[in-house]
Amino acid sequence: MACVVGCSIENGTSLQVNWREVNCHNKIKHPGLPVFHFSLACNHCEEAPCMKNCPALAYTRDKETGAVIHHAEACIGCKYCTWACPYDAPKFNPSTQIVEKCNFCIDRISEGKQPACVEACPVGALSFGQEDVDEKNHLTPGFVNRGIKPAIQLIPLREAHRKPQIENTDAPEIDLKKVESYLPRTESKISLDKEWTLVLFTLAVAGLVSWQAAHLFGKADLPLIPFALISVLAIALTSLHIGKKLRMWRFILNLKGSWLSREIFSFSAFLGLSGLQIITENRMIGYAALAFGLFSLISVDRVYKFLKRKDELVFHSGMVSLTAILLFAWLTEISILIELTLLAKGCLYMWRKGALKKQTLAWFPVLSVFRILCLLLPYILWDMHISMPLAVYLLIVMMGELIDRSEFYYESDVITPKDELRMMHQEL
Repeated sequence: MACVVGCSIENGTSLQVNWREVNCHNKIKHPGLPVFHFSLACNHCEEAPCMKNCPALAYTRDKETGAVIHHAEACIGCKYCTWACPYDAPKFNPSTQIVEKCNFCIDRISEGKQPACVEACPVGALSFGQEDVDEKNHLTPGFVNRGIKPAIQLIPLREAHRKPQIENTDAPEIDLKKVESYLPRTESKISLDKEWTLVLFTLAVAGLVSWQAAHLFGKADLPLIPFALISVLAIALTSLHIGKKLRMWRFILNLKGSWLSREIFSFSAFLGLSGLQIITENRMIGYAALAFGLFSLISVDRVYKFLKRKDELVFHSGMVSLTAILLFAWLTEISILIELTLLAKGCLYMWRKGALKKQTLAWFPVLSVFRILCLLLPYILWDMHISMPLAVYLLIVMMGELIDRSEFYYESDVITPKDELRMMHQEL
């Protein structure tokens, strides 16, 4: 860990945050598995996802070194870059409420010195300089390959590192399931207890857009005060997820590259135009608001494109776009749209649960039954012409959507080098 210590001393990082980490395969030292250590910090990628997707434009590239530099004074602490980076380079510091990352020691490099991690390494495992690498054949264990072309490539010391082999023929037979139970677990960056505000915010987006659309179709009233109260609540919920609330205005600075910027901008425009529509009763303004609302739904779903799903499926029954269509169908009472949306959501939900069960992952059967009931019961009662206020049907529907959206965050994670090492162990 000398490289980690050297980096920490050079940059004065806190004990909570290490810009460089050493990821270890076979931490339990099982004799039948290869042992190696993988030192990794920021790769300063040619197509850096942290810089491309940061909504606040808190990243720039140094022209001389090619290093991707994070600017603390511009960071809003939304942690979106920590989702986007597959190398776990940006680190959120809970003390400062912003992100930090390796700066490639550009001050030392400009003085002709080696980066602190390279200088501190006692065994020469790290080096600094130009190296020609065959990217097609190059494979480093634990190195996440996402086609973003790291500007700083990792070079294996031996050919054997490309695919570690088990050399100890006298080692006991490996019980992979038993070994797996002893492997250290890493804390997920996505968890329901961290993202509950986003659960409510995304459902509020779906509800408000579907409500405004139903109003344009003449199927629902749109009183100003309730609409405004829910809008303010939605904005308050999303603000709870960022570290620097006074910098929230920076959310919309990267409309060109960040879906998070597009989400916040389009939803804000939707709220503003919808309020103006209610006051002026101008339908053209309403249609403009709806266009921004629809784009905000697309943006919300696209924000989560980096996440890794436990069920390994592309589509999720809790997608915000699907939820908005279902709510719109109920508000307008279009039976064919209700039926089609119920069919789509039900099939996606059962497919997902089947995939989780097949992989022996937690799938919560009791909660799943309740979710299916919330999906089907309102339609059954409505189809039987049982006299109940529409608000009751919508309340049951929203209870089911709350479960489904919560499971979306519970079943999602961010790709990291530690996960790659773990998966490689399973393959071995």
